[in-house]
Amino acid sequence: MNHPARPLPAVAGLRGRVMSVGLGASTARGVGWVLAAALAFATLGTLSGLAYRAGMGSATFVALRAIVGASVLVAVVVVRHRSWVQLRSLPRSEQWMLAAAMAANATLNLALFAAYGEMAVALVLAVYFTYPMLVAVASVLLGRERFTASRSVGLILAGLGVLLVLGDQVGASRFSLVGVGWAVAAAACQATYLVVSRRGYTRVPAEQATALMLGGGALLAAVVVLAVDLPAGRLTTWTADPGAWLGVITAGVIGAAAAKVWLLRGVRQLGGTRTAVLMLLEPVAGAVLAAVVLAQPLTPIEAVGGVVIIGAATLVQRPAPGPMAPPAPPSTLAA
Repeated sequence: MNHPARPLPAVAGLRGRVMSVGLGASTARGVGWVLAAALAFATLGTLSGLAYRAGMGSATFVALRAIVGASVLVAVVVVRHRSWVQLRSLPRSEQWMLAAAMAANATLNLALFAAYGEMAVALVLAVYFTYPMLVAVASVLLGRERFTASRSVGLILAGLGVLLVLGDQVGASRFSLVGVGWAVAAAACQATYLVVSRRGYTRVPAEQATALMLGGGALLAAVVVLAVDLPAGRLTTWTADPGAWLGVITAGVIGAAAAKVWLLRGVRQLGGTRTAVLMLLEPVAGAVLAAVVLAQPLTPIEAVGGVVIIGAATLVQRPAPGPMAPPAPPSTLAA
Protein backbone atom coordinates (compact mmCIF):
# COMPACT_ATOMS: atom_id res chain seq x y z
CA MET A 1 0.00 0.00 0.00
CA ASN A 2 2.31 3.04 0.28
CA HIS A 3 5.82 5.38 0.03
CA PRO A 4 10.13 6.12 -1.49
CA ALA A 5 12.55 9.24 -1.95
CA ARG A 6 15.80 7.54 -2.20
CA PRO A 7 14.54 3.95 -2.26
CA LEU A 8 17.17 2.64 -4.64
CA PRO A 9 20.17 3.06 -2.28
CA ALA A 10 18.15 1.50 0.51
CA VAL A 11 17.10 -1.41 -1.68
CA ALA A 12 20.64 -1.90 -2.96
CA GLY A 13 22.03 -1.79 0.57
CA LEU A 14 19.45 -4.26 1.82
CA ARG A 15 20.12 -6.63 -1.05
CA GLY A 16 23.83 -6.47 -0.28
CA ARG A 17 23.21 -7.29 3.37
CA VAL A 18 20.89 -10.12 2.36
CA MET A 19 23.57 -11.71 0.22
CA SER A 20 26.16 -11.20 2.98
CA VAL A 21 24.20 -13.26 5.51
CA GLY A 22 24.59 -16.35 3.37
CA LEU A 23 21.28 -16.55 1.51
CA GLY A 24 21.18 -18.45 -1.76
CA ALA A 25 20.34 -17.12 -5.20
CA SER A 26 16.77 -18.41 -4.99
CA THR A 27 16.13 -16.57 -1.74
CA ALA A 28 17.79 -13.43 -3.10
CA ARG A 29 15.37 -13.54 -6.04
CA GLY A 30 12.50 -13.81 -3.57
CA VAL A 31 13.79 -10.77 -1.70
CA GLY A 32 13.98 -8.89 -4.99
CA TRP A 33 10.38 -9.77 -5.89
CA VAL A 34 9.07 -8.62 -2.51
CA LEU A 35 11.07 -5.38 -2.53
CA ALA A 36 9.71 -4.64 -6.01
CA ALA A 37 6.17 -5.37 -4.78
CA ALA A 38 6.58 -3.08 -1.76
CA LEU A 39 7.78 -0.22 -3.93
CA ALA A 40 4.94 -0.80 -6.41
CA PHE A 41 2.30 -0.83 -3.65
CA ALA A 42 3.89 2.34 -2.28
CA THR A 43 2.70 4.26 -5.34
CA LEU A 44 -0.96 3.72 -4.46
CA GLY A 45 -1.22 6.57 -1.96
CA THR A 46 -0.05 9.14 -4.52
CA LEU A 47 -1.97 7.61 -7.44
CA SER A 48 -5.22 7.37 -5.49
CA GLY A 49 -4.77 11.04 -4.54
CA LEU A 50 -4.89 11.96 -8.24
CA ALA A 51 -8.19 10.13 -8.58
CA TYR A 52 -9.74 11.41 -5.33
CA ARG A 53 -8.98 15.03 -6.21
CA ALA A 54 -11.08 14.57 -9.35
CA GLY A 55 -14.02 13.35 -7.28
CA MET A 56 -13.62 9.58 -7.64
CA GLY A 57 -14.83 7.57 -4.64
CA SER A 58 -12.44 5.17 -2.93
CA ALA A 59 -14.62 2.13 -3.68
CA THR A 60 -14.67 3.07 -7.37
CA PHE A 61 -10.89 3.41 -7.33
CA VAL A 62 -10.49 -0.04 -5.75
CA ALA A 63 -12.87 -1.64 -8.25
CA LEU A 64 -11.34 -0.01 -11.34
CA ARG A 65 -7.79 -0.72 -10.16
CA ALA A 66 -8.69 -4.41 -9.83
CA ILE A 67 -10.42 -4.50 -13.23
CA VAL A 68 -7.43 -2.88 -14.95
CA GLY A 69 -4.99 -5.21 -13.17
CA ALA A 70 -6.93 -8.37 -14.01
CA SER A 71 -7.32 -7.28 -17.65
CA VAL A 72 -3.58 -6.63 -17.98
CA LEU A 73 -2.73 -10.07 -16.61
CA VAL A 74 -5.18 -11.82 -18.94
CA ALA A 75 -3.63 -9.92 -21.85
CA VAL A 76 -0.12 -10.94 -20.76
CA VAL A 77 -1.10 -14.61 -20.67
CA VAL A 78 -2.73 -14.38 -24.12
CA VAL A 79 0.20 -12.52 -25.71
CA ARG A 80 2.69 -15.00 -24.29
CA HIS A 81 0.54 -17.90 -25.54
CA ARG A 82 0.32 -19.44 -22.12
CA SER A 83 -2.45 -21.82 -21.17
CA TRP A 84 -4.52 -21.47 -18.02
CA VAL A 85 -4.42 -24.21 -15.43
CA GLN A 86 -7.77 -25.97 -15.27
CA LEU A 87 -8.89 -25.34 -11.70
CA ARG A 88 -11.00 -28.49 -11.70
CA SER A 89 -7.82 -30.51 -12.24
CA LEU A 90 -6.27 -29.22 -9.02
CA PRO A 91 -6.33 -31.35 -5.87
CA ARG A 92 -9.27 -30.45 -3.68
CA SER A 93 -6.94 -29.02 -1.01
CA GLU A 94 -5.39 -26.58 -3.50
CA GLN A 95 -8.84 -25.53 -4.72
CA TRP A 96 -9.80 -24.67 -1.13
CA MET A 97 -6.53 -22.84 -0.52
CA LEU A 98 -6.95 -20.76 -3.70
CA ALA A 99 -10.54 -19.95 -2.71
CA ALA A 100 -9.35 -18.91 0.77
CA ALA A 101 -6.67 -16.64 -0.72
CA MET A 102 -9.21 -15.06 -3.08
CA ALA A 103 -11.67 -14.45 -0.23
CA ALA A 104 -8.95 -12.98 2.01
CA ASN A 105 -7.66 -10.70 -0.76
CA ALA A 106 -11.15 -9.40 -1.64
CA THR A 107 -12.20 -8.91 1.99
CA LEU A 108 -8.93 -7.09 2.77
CA ASN A 109 -9.84 -4.14 0.55
CA LEU A 110 -13.36 -3.86 1.95
CA ALA A 111 -12.12 -4.07 5.55
CA LEU A 112 -9.61 -1.27 4.95
CA PHE A 113 -12.29 0.78 3.19
CA ALA A 114 -14.58 0.39 6.22
CA ALA A 115 -11.76 1.18 8.67
CA TYR A 116 -10.85 4.40 6.83
CA GLY A 117 -14.46 5.47 7.24
CA GLU A 118 -14.26 5.11 11.02
CA MET A 119 -10.88 6.65 11.91
CA ALA A 120 -7.81 8.35 10.48
CA VAL A 121 -5.69 6.57 7.89
CA ALA A 122 -2.51 6.65 10.03
CA LEU A 123 -4.17 4.85 12.93
CA VAL A 124 -5.72 2.29 10.59
CA LEU A 125 -2.28 1.57 9.12
CA ALA A 126 -0.68 1.33 12.58
CA VAL A 127 -3.11 -1.50 13.38
CA TYR A 128 -3.01 -3.05 9.91
CA PHE A 129 0.78 -3.33 9.85
CA THR A 130 0.70 -5.73 12.79
CA TYR A 131 0.07 -8.46 10.23
CA PRO A 132 3.73 -9.65 10.15
CA MET A 133 3.34 -10.82 13.75
CA LEU A 134 0.13 -12.67 12.82
CA VAL A 135 1.96 -14.32 9.92
CA ALA A 136 4.86 -15.33 12.17
CA VAL A 137 2.61 -16.85 14.83
CA ALA A 138 0.54 -18.74 12.24
CA SER A 139 3.68 -20.05 10.50
CA VAL A 140 5.11 -21.30 13.81
CA LEU A 141 1.82 -22.97 14.79
CA LEU A 142 1.71 -24.70 11.39
CA GLY A 143 5.27 -25.97 11.90
CA ARG A 144 6.64 -24.09 8.88
CA GLU A 145 8.96 -21.70 10.72
CA ARG A 146 10.61 -21.17 14.09
CA PHE A 147 11.08 -18.14 16.31
CA THR A 148 14.83 -17.57 16.27
CA ALA A 149 16.47 -14.77 18.27
CA SER A 150 17.20 -12.66 15.17
CA ARG A 151 13.70 -13.18 13.79
CA SER A 152 12.05 -12.25 17.09
CA VAL A 153 14.15 -9.10 17.43
CA GLY A 154 13.41 -8.26 13.81
CA LEU A 155 9.66 -8.48 14.35
CA ILE A 156 9.85 -6.21 17.41
CA LEU A 157 12.00 -3.68 15.56
CA ALA A 158 9.64 -3.79 12.60
CA GLY A 159 6.70 -2.81 14.79
CA LEU A 160 8.74 -0.01 16.37
CA GLY A 161 9.78 1.25 12.94
CA VAL A 162 6.17 1.40 11.72
CA LEU A 163 5.16 3.40 14.80
CA LEU A 164 8.03 5.84 14.16
CA VAL A 165 7.05 6.25 10.51
CA LEU A 166 3.39 6.86 11.38
CA GLY A 167 4.27 8.56 14.71
CA ASP A 168 2.77 12.03 14.94
CA GLN A 169 -0.19 11.13 12.73
CA VAL A 170 -1.22 8.29 15.04
CA GLY A 171 -1.07 10.48 18.13
CA ALA A 172 -3.40 13.04 16.62
CA SER A 173 -5.89 10.51 15.25
CA ARG A 174 -9.41 9.92 16.50
CA PHE A 175 -9.89 6.46 17.98
CA SER A 176 -12.76 4.13 17.16
CA LEU A 177 -13.29 0.57 18.38
CA VAL A 178 -15.23 -0.20 15.22
CA GLY A 179 -12.38 1.19 13.13
CA VAL A 180 -9.84 -0.87 15.07
CA GLY A 181 -11.99 -3.94 14.51
CA TRP A 182 -12.02 -3.39 10.76
CA ALA A 183 -8.26 -2.72 10.73
CA VAL A 184 -7.62 -5.96 12.66
CA ALA A 185 -9.82 -7.80 10.16
CA ALA A 186 -7.74 -6.34 7.32
CA ALA A 187 -4.53 -7.45 9.05
CA ALA A 188 -5.95 -10.95 9.50
CA CYS A 189 -6.90 -11.07 5.81
CA GLN A 190 -3.41 -10.07 4.70
CA ALA A 191 -1.86 -12.59 7.08
CA THR A 192 -4.19 -15.31 5.78
CA TYR A 193 -3.28 -14.49 2.19
CA LEU A 194 0.47 -14.71 2.86
CA VAL A 195 0.29 -17.91 4.92
CA VAL A 196 -2.01 -19.68 2.45
CA SER A 197 -0.09 -18.50 -0.61
CA ARG A 198 3.21 -19.92 0.63
CA ARG A 199 2.45 -23.45 -0.63
CA GLY A 200 -1.33 -23.56 -0.89
CA TYR A 201 -1.86 -23.52 -4.68
CA THR A 202 1.59 -23.77 -6.25
CA ARG A 203 0.32 -25.44 -9.43
CA VAL A 204 -1.42 -22.20 -10.42
CA PRO A 205 0.99 -19.71 -12.09
CA ALA A 206 1.33 -16.36 -10.35
CA GLU A 207 -0.28 -14.43 -13.21
CA GLN A 208 -3.38 -16.64 -13.31
CA ALA A 209 -3.81 -16.72 -9.53
CA THR A 210 -3.45 -12.95 -9.30
CA ALA A 211 -5.92 -12.34 -12.14
CA LEU A 212 -8.48 -14.52 -10.34
CA MET A 213 -7.95 -12.64 -7.08
CA LEU A 214 -8.21 -9.23 -8.71
CA GLY A 215 -11.35 -10.32 -10.55
CA GLY A 216 -12.95 -11.51 -7.32
CA GLY A 217 -11.91 -8.32 -5.56
CA ALA A 218 -13.41 -6.22 -8.35
CA LEU A 219 -16.78 -7.96 -8.02
CA LEU A 220 -16.88 -7.41 -4.27
CA ALA A 221 -15.77 -3.78 -4.61
CA ALA A 222 -18.46 -3.22 -7.26
CA VAL A 223 -21.08 -4.02 -4.64
CA VAL A 224 -19.69 -1.23 -2.44
CA VAL A 225 -19.61 1.13 -5.43
CA LEU A 226 -23.32 0.56 -6.05
CA ALA A 227 -24.11 0.93 -2.35
CA VAL A 228 -21.90 3.95 -1.57
CA ASP A 229 -20.46 5.84 -4.55
CA LEU A 230 -23.53 5.66 -6.78
CA PRO A 231 -25.95 7.18 -4.21
CA ALA A 232 -23.32 9.82 -3.36
CA GLY A 233 -23.08 10.89 -7.00
CA ARG A 234 -19.38 10.00 -7.30
CA LEU A 235 -19.69 7.30 -9.94
CA THR A 236 -18.97 9.42 -13.05
CA THR A 237 -18.06 12.91 -11.82
CA TRP A 238 -14.36 12.23 -12.34
CA THR A 239 -14.46 10.86 -15.90
CA ALA A 240 -13.48 14.13 -17.63
CA ASP A 241 -10.27 14.46 -15.59
CA PRO A 242 -7.15 13.00 -17.33
CA GLY A 243 -5.34 12.86 -13.99
CA ALA A 244 -7.95 10.50 -12.56
CA TRP A 245 -7.60 8.16 -15.53
CA LEU A 246 -3.81 8.29 -15.26
CA GLY A 247 -3.98 7.48 -11.56
CA VAL A 248 -6.36 4.53 -11.80
CA ILE A 249 -4.76 2.98 -14.91
CA THR A 250 -1.24 3.26 -13.48
CA ALA A 251 -2.49 1.86 -10.17
CA GLY A 252 -4.02 -1.08 -12.00
CA VAL A 253 -0.89 -1.88 -13.97
CA ILE A 254 1.78 -1.16 -11.34
CA GLY A 255 -0.06 -1.24 -7.99
CA ALA A 256 -2.25 -4.25 -8.76
CA ALA A 257 -1.10 -6.51 -11.61
CA ALA A 258 2.68 -6.15 -11.22
CA ALA A 259 2.75 -5.69 -7.44
CA LYS A 260 0.55 -8.67 -6.64
CA VAL A 261 2.32 -11.02 -9.06
CA TRP A 262 5.68 -10.01 -7.58
CA LEU A 263 4.37 -10.46 -4.04
CA LEU A 264 3.05 -13.95 -4.81
CA ARG A 265 6.34 -14.99 -6.39
CA GLY A 266 8.19 -13.62 -3.38
CA VAL A 267 6.12 -15.34 -0.72
CA ARG A 268 6.42 -18.65 -2.55
CA GLN A 269 10.20 -18.29 -2.37
CA LEU A 270 10.65 -16.78 1.10
CA GLY A 271 7.73 -17.88 3.23
CA GLY A 272 5.26 -15.72 5.11
CA THR A 273 7.27 -14.06 7.89
CA ARG A 274 10.20 -12.90 5.80
CA THR A 275 7.85 -11.58 3.13
CA ALA A 276 5.62 -9.78 5.63
CA VAL A 277 8.48 -7.90 7.29
CA LEU A 278 9.99 -6.90 3.95
CA MET A 279 6.58 -5.53 2.96
CA LEU A 280 6.82 -3.06 5.85
CA LEU A 281 9.13 -1.07 3.58
CA GLU A 282 5.91 -0.05 1.81
CA PRO A 283 4.90 2.73 4.24
CA VAL A 284 8.51 3.96 4.28
CA ALA A 285 8.59 4.15 0.49
CA GLY A 286 5.14 5.72 0.46
CA ALA A 287 6.17 8.46 2.87
CA VAL A 288 9.22 9.30 0.78
CA LEU A 289 7.20 9.29 -2.45
CA ALA A 290 4.63 11.64 -0.90
CA ALA A 291 7.46 13.94 0.14
CA VAL A 292 8.85 14.04 -3.39
CA VAL A 293 5.62 14.16 -5.42
CA LEU A 294 3.14 15.83 -3.06
CA ALA A 295 5.64 17.99 -1.14
CA GLN A 296 4.59 16.41 2.16
CA PRO A 297 7.55 16.89 4.56
CA LEU A 298 9.47 13.84 5.76
CA THR A 299 10.38 14.24 9.43
CA PRO A 300 13.62 12.98 11.03
CA ILE A 301 11.59 10.53 13.14
CA GLU A 302 10.04 9.05 10.01
CA ALA A 303 13.51 8.70 8.49
CA VAL A 304 14.74 6.90 11.63
CA GLY A 305 11.69 4.62 11.46
CA GLY A 306 12.59 3.73 7.89
CA VAL A 307 16.13 2.81 8.89
CA VAL A 308 14.79 0.66 11.76
CA ILE A 309 12.46 -1.20 9.37
CA ILE A 310 15.32 -1.85 6.94
CA GLY A 311 17.38 -3.25 9.82
CA ALA A 312 14.47 -5.40 10.95
CA ALA A 313 13.96 -6.75 7.43
CA THR A 314 17.64 -7.69 7.26
CA LEU A 315 17.50 -9.53 10.60
CA VAL A 316 14.40 -11.51 9.64
CA GLN A 317 16.04 -12.69 6.41
CA ARG A 318 18.67 -14.63 8.37
CA PRO A 319 17.95 -18.33 7.78
CA ALA A 320 16.91 -20.38 10.79
CA PRO A 321 19.24 -23.28 11.69
CA GLY A 322 18.12 -26.74 10.71
CA PRO A 323 15.86 -27.89 7.86
CA MET A 324 13.80 -25.23 6.15
CA ALA A 325 10.63 -25.58 4.12
CA PRO A 326 11.61 -25.68 0.43
CA PRO A 327 10.40 -22.96 -1.90
CA ALA A 328 7.47 -23.64 -4.21
CA PRO A 329 8.29 -25.68 -7.33
CA PRO A 330 10.21 -23.57 -9.90
CA SER A 331 7.58 -24.17 -12.61
CA THR A 332 5.07 -22.11 -10.64
CA LEU A 333 7.49 -19.27 -10.02
CA ALA A 334 8.69 -18.57 -13.50
CA ALA A 335 7.47 -15.42 -15.14
